[in-house]
Amino acid sequence: MKENNKMATEVELKLTLSPHYVESLKLHPFFRSEQIKELGCQQLKNTYYDTPDQLLTQHRVALRIREKGDKLIQTLKSSGTSEAGLHTRQEWEWLLKKPELDYDLLQKAEWPKALQNESIQEQIEEVFTTDFQRTIWILDTLDSQGNTLKAEIALDQGSVRYLDREDPICELEIELLEGEGTELVKFAIELARRIPLYISDISKAERGYRLHNPEAYSVIRSQPELDKQETLENIFVQLLANELSLWPRLFEAWHFNRDWNNIHQALESLRNIDALYESFSEIIPAEPDGVISKLLIKLIRQLRDMDAWRRSAELTGAADEEWHQKQAARAAARVDVLLQTAEPGVLALLISEQLIERSWRKRWNEQHQQQAQQPLQQA
Repeated sequence: MKENNKMATEVELKLTLSPHYVESLKLHPFFRSEQIKELGCQQLKNTYYDTPDQLLTQHRVALRIREKGDKLIQTLKSSGTSEAGLHTRQEWEWLLKKPELDYDLLQKAEWPKALQNESIQEQIEEVFTTDFQRTIWILDTLDSQGNTLKAEIALDQGSVRYLDREDPICELEIELLEGEGTELVKFAIELARRIPLYISDISKAERGYRLHNPEAYSVIRSQPELDKQETLENIFVQLLANELSLWPRLFEAWHFNRDWNNIHQALESLRNIDALYESFSEIIPAEPDGVISKLLIKLIRQLRDMDAWRRSAELTGAADEEWHQKQAARAAARVDVLLQTAEPGVLALLISEQLIERSWRKRWNEQHQQQAQQPLQQA
């Protein structure tokens, strides 16, 4: 816990899971070993703040007051960065004496200059609340290289609330205390082989904001700005990382709004990944065991078959007909079953691990290396 005007750099891996698998998670051999020690549970209530036009969100900062036992903690979080599922951001926390924002404290942090205005601060108000139970474990073990790995594992179960709307929370956050960030991914892969876990890029704050207008919520596809002077390897990394940030988020959006377009876009994103591996195969040699390729092809085929009703409905121009609607309902049920399996989550984590480690370099020969370092413009 970082309190009393303390700033820290937070490196964490956030995963989502179905509440149905919480008990299975706790029974996982890892959680029953001497490597992990449970520290107990605590109820956390948070109030998030913003202006009516969501200026804080636009500047990608989160401001909240947390009620933790008899403590009141004001927290400011910066936007930070996300690399292949690992999140890094700056965080400031201060103890408060009463449940009111202290703007003087914000000046001691990286409060955006555009928001350093009294008239703006006067507009800041409560926008939504979260209420969840957090169970905490400490992981203290040796990583795959024999070095110390320590992490805090937090399981959050509860909900985000805005007026009479509610969005459930069931998240597993693994925060690095000592060691290498990539080892968090390796640890998560072992968990995900038994428990369906998904890389999550959805913050509790975003969950709250989308409750304001759930009908308008959609996942926006970002397009990285590529520098043609970048090497082919770096271009591949940027494009693959962009897709990895997209399709797990689309699966999560499906749970929120049941919009079939999320499934169709996830399928297209996975097809893009398959295309990247194929077109960059001269510099990205295939994994010897072929696990990523097998999981990717299997998931594409499954989603393609589930998406067939939509394509046939477009061809007939009769998407509203009862026959197509029955097909859509059956396909939706199949999607729900698929997203309760471990394989999609394992695939995302394996790609994340590969991106962070750039493990394809271990299989490079001289020709691979020369080709990979060529700029896109000259390749």
